[in-house]
Parts: sequence; structure tokens; C-alpha cells
Amino acid sequence: MLKRHTIHKPLPLAFFRLVLPCITVGLLATSVLAHGNARDRNRRGQQIERTVSADARVVVSACTLSGDFTVRGWNRKEVRVRVGSGAEIELTRVDQTKSQLATELKVTSKGRRAMRGASCLMFGDLELDVPLDASVKLQTTSGDISASEVARVDVTTTSGSISLVKTREDTNATVIGGDISVRDSTGSFKLQATGGSIDARDLAPVTANDALNVSTVSGEVMLNQVQHRHVTVNSVSGEVTYSGALLSSGRYIFQNLSGEVRLLLPPSSSFRLLANVGESVKISSDFALKYTQNPNMISPGNRSEPRHLNATVGDGESTVRVSLLTGSLRISKK
Repeated sequence: MLKRHTIHKPLPLAFFRLVLPCITVGLLATSVLAHGNARDRNRRGQQIERTVSADARVVVSACTLSGDFTVRGWNRKEVRVRVGSGAEIELTRVDQTKSQLATELKVTSKGRRAMRGASCLMFGDLELDVPLDASVKLQTTSGDISASEVARVDVTTTSGSISLVKTREDTNATVIGGDISVRDSTGSFKLQATGGSIDARDLAPVTANDALNVSTVSGEVMLNQVQHRHVTVNSVSGEVTYSGALLSSGRYIFQNLSGEVRLLLPPSSSFRLLANVGESVKISSDFALKYTQNPNMISPGNRSEPRHLNATVGDGESTVRVSLLTGSLRISKK
């Protein structure tokens, strides 16, 4: 029996002219796409750095929607910023002067003009090294802020915490949902928290007019070893604690709607106490209070009007004003 053989006709040349370019383009596209993805991954993982020569008292501002700030003062006349997310950033001069060294700088996305109203970076954790006498203005929607050894600080975070160490002139810190901590710093302070605590320790003024102003809606306030003669604390609810000496001619104001006000003072303290408290507020003192009004006012009563307490300890060298609607006032010897 004869075997039947199938004869394959060669493909026409026109077929190869049509198919081969398509195969080549596909292979090239796959290679480019793979290379592009690898490049994007490498870019996201790399660190971007920018450095600009700056005046010793340069003002540096930055804003991010999501990311942490870490600021350090150094003994150089330049500003360096780093971001580890691979975000394209610029460190651009905002000042209009023709001086050689920048006096105002702003961190912005690459290609955007560095105007005061420019939008924030989308994301990225930023590290900034600035001159010791510089001012920093930072804002983040979601992230923590820490700064050390900077002259002037103006920082705000919506969801995060603020930690400041060795600031030297003016400090303004605002947090919506987080805590504020300030240590070993000098100058004037304005600390505001909505839903967190405020812890300030070892603070001192630079000038006689420097003051410490603290306000919180719902959180604990702790002031320890504060050397300012002008201290004001406003709280809606929570515990307020002041621990340290009262300076001669000092004015200390503690206002709290609901909670406890605790004063931990040295045994040698000398002050005048002026208190407006609600009818249910309990007052206790380790110091012998000399009343200029009826001493029975220290005890809770059934009166519908607030009680007014006026008393002195020692020579009354400083003034302590307390306003408390409900809660307790405790004055203890440290």
C-alpha cells in the first residue's frame, strides 16, 4: 500500500513581512514595560536630596498631606532636605532679594512654583537640616513632627504628635489628634492640643515678656520646672498639673471647666490665691492659707453661685488664679 505524504507549501513572503514586525514590537514593548516598572520601583525606594546655601536666620517652610517631619539644627549656612519616598521635590527660594544666601525657602513638588499658597506634597517623610538660628514652618495632615536645636518653630499636625527639644526663641505648636512634648527649651511658647496631652518640662524665658500659653480641649496638661513669670493654662476637661517654683511677681492662671488642678510647690512658696470655683469643687491645701474672706468658703456648699476664694501664703509674692467649675483643686508641698 502506498503511503500518502502531505506536502506543506512554504509560507508566502508577505506573511513574514506582516507578522515579524508585530512580534518585534511586542517583544520590545514587554522589555520596555518591565524596565519601566523596575525603574519606578527603584525611584520609589531611592532618597532624594536637595541643598541650598542660606542665611543663618533663614525661614524654611514645608507642607505634606501624609508624612513625618524630622528637623535638626546644624552649624552650617545651608539648608538640606531629604525625602526617602522618591518623591520629586525642589528646595526653592521664595525671597525676592538679590542676596547671595537665601533668606526664605520652601519645599515643593518639582515643577511647581514655590509660592506661599502652593499646594502640599502628596506624601513623603522629610528630613531637614537647617542653620541653628533658622525658623521652620511645617504642616502635615497625617504624620508626626520632631524638631531639635532650632531657633523658631511653627508646626501643625492634624493626626500625629509633636516633639520639640532645645528650641530657643519662639515656639508655636498645634495638634488636632495627638500629643505635644516640649523639653529643655527657651523663649515664648504657645501650645494647643484638641484631643491629646501637653507635656512641657524645663522651659525658661529669653526676655521678661516671654510667656507660656497652653490650651487643650480634652487631655492632660503637665508643666514641670517652668521658669516663666507669665503662665496661662486653659482646659475644657482633664487634669492640669503644675510642678515647680512660683517666681516673684509671677502671674499663673489655670482655667478648667471640668477636672482637677494640682499645684506641686516647694515648701517655701509665697503666693496669693484667687479662686473662682463651682459649688461642688473640693479644695485641699498643704499650706496654711490666710483668708481675707470667710474660711468656710474652702468647703463645698449648696450655693448656686460660684465661690470666690481669696487667700495668701507667706508674703504673697506671686499671684495664682484658678477658675474651676467642677472637679477639685489640690495644692501640695513638693
